[in-house]
Amino acid sequence: MKQQIVLLFFLLLYASCSEKVYINVTKPATYDVSDVKRIAILDFNGPRNAGAGIASQFTNRLWKTQYFRIMERRELQRILEEHALQMSGIINDSTAVEFGKILGVDALIVGDILSYQVQDKRGMEKVKEKVWKGEYEKDEKGNFIYEKTRSGREKKKKYEEVLVDKEYIQRSGNVSISFRMVSVETGEIRAGDTKSRTYSQKFFPDKGQLPSRDAILTQLSEGVIEQFIPLITPYTIRVSKTFEEDNDAVDLGIEYAQKNLWDRAMTIWQDELKRDPRNSAALYNLGLAYEVMGDFDQAEHYYNQALDIEPKDLYMEALANIRQRKIEQKSLEKQLH
Repeated sequence: MKQQIVLLFFLLLYASCSEKVYINVTKPATYDVSDVKRIAILDFNGPRNAGAGIASQFTNRLWKTQYFRIMERRELQRILEEHALQMSGIINDSTAVEFGKILGVDALIVGDILSYQVQDKRGMEKVKEKVWKGEYEKDEKGNFIYEKTRSGREKKKKYEEVLVDKEYIQRSGNVSISFRMVSVETGEIRAGDTKSRTYSQKFFPDKGQLPSRDAILTQLSEGVIEQFIPLITPYTIRVSKTFEEDNDAVDLGIEYAQKNLWDRAMTIWQDELKRDPRNSAALYNLGLAYEVMGDFDQAEHYYNQALDIEPKDLYMEALANIRQRKIEQKSLEKQLH
């Protein structure tokens, strides 16, 4: 039994040491709104000044993608004032066409703040704490042990760990926001969703400060808005890819690839295939190289060859993934042009 446990440990250790490379993958937006070029983001309906703050955060984050031309909020406010309108509370899906034409945009982003709160809860909890009971540390001969302190050299205090009752504050926050992108041409909702983020942390008054309520709400709002971005703009994620190790030649190619010398790595794996056309590891790694290069057809070709020789889960996952990427690539090309 012990031998089996040791063997399992080393197998897990070996698996965790698999050679990997991290690459950036650009994915299409969930909703294709590529025909929308210019947008305006109105204040969201919500408590106090929260609606203006959410709209401003959304504007700043969306501007960083450079995907849409976004009407500057001061210009937006100026136009609305000229028509005796307010930034919030004026738009519903049926009036989007009218107001969108006034603003000269293709679509409006409007929304509602469904939850925007931070609450505190107090309680008592037993915690371990070191307490000095008037005794000092001694060495084996019974002599006092001294230590350096800010005030000089003093006897080292002897502490005991005991359970004590301590008051705590549980600060919790929740932000939930709903947004809609409404077409000015048709009044239809082109994209939309509701997302939420929560926060909860326990604090003891003598061990650090509570984060401010405004800081928590800002952080949660940013987290919610971050979830909206992939819905309407292409986005990039970082993913890990696992190499297939084999002989010295294949492994040398992996070393080159991990240093971003893909051309050298591919040459090594191609030379290995001339020596052994059925080396599935070299075939798979070549597929991975072509995927990184953006040649998905060649990647699929080599993944297929590797799978024909040896039906490994790694190869199956790679083949399924590259086929999905080819589908996504068509959508991505449409959204980026």
